[in-house]
Amino acid sequence: MKFIREKLYQWITKIDTPIFVNSYGRSGSTVLSNAILKSAIPGDNFLSTKISRGGKIGAWELDSINPTQGFLYKTHDYPQQNINHCNLRMLYTFADPVDVVLSLLRLFETKGESWMKEHYQHLNAKYGDFPKIIYEDQLGLEKHLNAWLNEERFPIAFIRYETMWKCQDDISDFLGFAVELPPYRKRQAANFNDATILESIKETYQPLQKKINTLDDFFVLN
Repeated sequence: MKFIREKLYQWITKIDTPIFVNSYGRSGSTVLSNAILKSAIPGDNFLSTKISRGGKIGAWELDSINPTQGFLYKTHDYPQQNINHCNLRMLYTFADPVDVVLSLLRLFETKGESWMKEHYQHLNAKYGDFPKIIYEDQLGLEKHLNAWLNEERFPIAFIRYETMWKCQDDISDFLGFAVELPPYRKRQAANFNDATILESIKETYQPLQKKINTLDDFFVLN
């Protein structure tokens, strides 16, 4: 079934280049990648949605893949030497790190430690005492963003999650076809009300917050 879905997807998709959607996690990369795939398939029904799923590939180790025209690769990996495709397009979503950490705290409670260990692995981070993420950047969020800001081999569109819905035309222009995002949904972590923990997170991630605040909502490098 997966093989048939992939072949149907390749036959009708509007995507004519490998597309990568990257982030340091919990920053809208899933929302964006699903929207791109759905927008690349004609029609808006159950069948087209099912077919669009055939174009998405989890690429957690970039050196292990050979980018194929028309497919979308979702990743949290760092730049790798193997990824050097002349037509490659990457979109990198970033978000307020405080919201990222609050989201992870919620997911640790709802999905458990096994899910969190896998998330750390996707970001090439060593898993330890998870609650300490409140006091230290265990996932290397700032390191991850800096690594991609310094990448020079192919075009990368950087997109602020909080304003992504205002950048749909920019995203569409970058990819060469109209991309329509689903309706915006407020983060569940926005309801977090432990003021002491919240202040600790803000203090820990203040350097990254300051860096992000200097970036445009949407910009393309290379």
